[in-house]
Amino acid sequence: MGGVVLSVFGVVIILVVSYDFLRTTVSLSGTGFISRTIGDVLWRLGSSAAAALERRRGVSIRGLLGPSILFAIAGTWVLLHLVGYVLIFRSGRSLWHPDTGAPATMVETIAFAGSTLSTLGASTVTVTSGGWDMLSMIVALNGMIVLTLSVSFLLSIVQTTNSARTFASRFRFLKSATPDGAAAERIEGLGPDLLGVVVMLTASPLPRFFVPGDPVMDFPTAIAELCDMARRGTLSPSSEIVSALRLLGRHLGKSSDGDDLAAARAWAERHTIVRASS
Repeated sequence: MGGVVLSVFGVVIILVVSYDFLRTTVSLSGTGFISRTIGDVLWRLGSSAAAALERRRGVSIRGLLGPSILFAIAGTWVLLHLVGYVLIFRSGRSLWHPDTGAPATMVETIAFAGSTLSTLGASTVTVTSGGWDMLSMIVALNGMIVLTLSVSFLLSIVQTTNSARTFASRFRFLKSATPDGAAAERIEGLGPDLLGVVVMLTASPLPRFFVPGDPVMDFPTAIAELCDMARRGTLSPSSEIVSALRLLGRHLGKSSDGDDLAAARAWAERHTIVRASS
């Protein structure tokens, strides 16, 4: 009975983390519950710590937040997969020492599952039957999928982050270098660029955690400034850039009254770390 319970728990853990992993990496519809929770909690803690360090010590760690949060999410995926497979292997006499016939210990089971999941396949124990051998093959395939999709996912995050920083830089250049009368029209010309970034963010919101050291490239603060311009009527309500702001607020922000611009402004505020010099 105990073996069945372990096996069921292991399968449930693997299914839950697999859903979260696939939802986050390939669904193009946001993040899974586990990834979203880890990201939000670490962002709240990390952004508060970063602001405090800059204010009190003059030390900036904002550039570490994005990579650290991604590492924590990826590490959780791997750890939960490992826990699930270890529980399944421990549910029966799955692994042994062929020369002595002694069953594998817990440490040896963890090492076997880990080496198989990493596709290394190096272990001091071996499976006891064909069924367990089939499971080890599934573990290796699972590990290969996780590794491959994680690399592709990382590349897409880098691309989205670079696009967001490029947009913010262009917006600030036009805002500062263009006469007031012509600034709004030229900024509205950035509508297609902003729309492209917003669509990429709706597919994967994790680039929001990457904070540049240079405020010129800070995307959330650019969004906040654009929302203020739209509120003042500086930007045409029918322009593409305002439509992109509303799209961001509708998909990534939170608004109880359906005000997409207010939701976009709130999203920008949540992902802005106030600088010590501000």
